[in-house]
Amino acid sequence: MSPTPAGFGTDIPAMTPKEIAATKKKPVYRRGPEVVALNQYFKSIGYSFGSMTEVPRVYIKRVPKGLGELASVDERKELFLRIMLPLAMRVNEEIGARRERLMAIQAKGISGTPVSAADQQWVDQLMKRYRVTDGGITALLERIDIIPPSLILAQSAEESGWGTSRFVRTGNALFGQWAWGDDEGIVPKDREEGKTHVIKSFGSLMDSVRAYARNINSHPAYQTLRERRSVLRAEGHLINGWDLAETLTKYSERGEEYVDSLHTIMRANGLNELDGLTFAAGEIPPPPKVLASLED
Repeated sequence: MSPTPAGFGTDIPAMTPKEIAATKKKPVYRRGPEVVALNQYFKSIGYSFGSMTEVPRVYIKRVPKGLGELASVDERKELFLRIMLPLAMRVNEEIGARRERLMAIQAKGISGTPVSAADQQWVDQLMKRYRVTDGGITALLERIDIIPPSLILAQSAEESGWGTSRFVRTGNALFGQWAWGDDEGIVPKDREEGKTHVIKSFGSLMDSVRAYARNINSHPAYQTLRERRSVLRAEGHLINGWDLAETLTKYSERGEEYVDSLHTIMRANGLNELDGLTFAAGEIPPPPKVLASLED
């Protein structure tokens, strides 16, 4: 009889068939079909965060199902950022168009050219929407200005858990904005007894970014941000998210810690390089219909 090899003693208990089967099974890493479709689409149009100089006009309506189940944190983050960047840039483009119209109306007033009733009505509406009580168009221009993509992306990542929170999955609520008396809002699970606020829901991610931009540009808590931005513009500097993030101590109860978190996200993911990018010219194939956001 051959000697028993070392380490193979007969006193080791035998494994059951169930235990043997369990040792042979390896976890299978599967991506959800929407994640796969979106990744393939981005690849087909050459859209990545590698050495990007121009951004395709791709407007995704909601985060794909399965984003939170991705085993790769890096893959999840990059997919979220690629979704968010064109949305942030499009909202800034809309803001820029309003600024141009405001400056044209202001120039008419300075030159003595009569301002049309339609233009005056539009300005009056903006004054109410952006909570401007005095200062006219000059005060409006301080409020109606761009928010750097790096800041929008950093805050959306921080507030939504990189697109995985219940609020963004069920209501496209990227920034956790509160609302009252909103039947379509989402009730927070940890809402204190007696509180009535909800998290405002939106029809699309784009609408959520628009509401966030209006909040930053109108709420008294962010006056310091608007003043810092105005100085950067007046001095001819790039309006960048890193500098503006320093003013957001009132956005969260965490104060300076919240600012540090935004800076960490910006630094770790190279977001500062995104400020100043432009849209690519030319047509591109539309994204998957189930995720596509039609422009108004």
